Amino acid sequence: MDTFVPIFIDIDLPDRVILREAPVVDAPKAAANQHPNDMDAIWYRGHAGAVALDPSGAIAVWTPENALGNPARPAEPNEGHARLAAGGGVGYIREVNGGFVVDAALVDAEQFCCAVRLTSPEGQARTLVTLNPPDGDNYLFLSEKDGLLEWRDDAGSVEVTVPSPGAQMWVLVGYDHGKLSLTAAKRGAKLPPSQTSPDASAGLATALSGATDLFIGCRSHRKGILKTLGHSVIHDVLFWLDTAGTTPAAMDKITQACRFVEAQEDAL
Repeated sequence: MDTFVPIFIDIDLPDRVILREAPVVDAPKAAANQHPNDMDAIWYRGHAGAVALDPSGAIAVWTPENALGNPARPAEPNEGHARLAAGGGVGYIREVNGGFVVDAALVDAEQFCCAVRLTSPEGQARTLVTLNPPDGDNYLFLSEKDGLLEWRDDAGSVEVTVPSPGAQMWVLVGYDHGKLSLTAAKRGAKLPPSQTSPDASAGLATALSGATDLFIGCRSHRKGILKTLGHSVIHDVLFWLDTAGTTPAAMDKITQACRFVEAQEDAL
């Protein structure tokens, strides 16, 4: 009988052709983190590279990443109150207006969504973001009070509420032709499916049918309504046009963007 002589081939073989005691199962690949701009978002990141300061150290201009989107300027009652927090983000003090406005952030809005990353140690962040038409008599706002997140219009025609998930969180709100959606999760966790309002508000849809300003940390240019101003740090605001953010494909893009944002903070 001929003697068997093994043949050695110096190449790497794929797992599928290697004999093993147990079969190799391909592990599902996690979605890659992606820059929010690559996921079609406008990103207001609360860090030194995105803001210009006035001589007192207050934020005078907040520019979105890569200048994709309109800059945010102080709302009229914000008279030098907004400053970067020590650990990053824009710090807000209860009953002190440190809000910003992005003029004409939306025009003829039919769908949009917004993800906010914040720290709210007391569950009293109050107003986080507002969509307010300059000449309208109704507006849409996201707020946190007593540990409850609320996304509703000022007229009370439509609203969604969910519990705050913790002190460090992501909140995602959506708008779809007068219907609202809302979900939230702790930092690093997957956002659950959104709670959606059962009905659409025709009045809200009419109010948002023209140019609409985006306010961050306050509701309008009015000096009053101090009870709507709470204590928090807003780290990031991601804004998507033309999607309510409720479909699986949209949620996948949002998740990838959120994970990228967290990775940038962890790398500091």
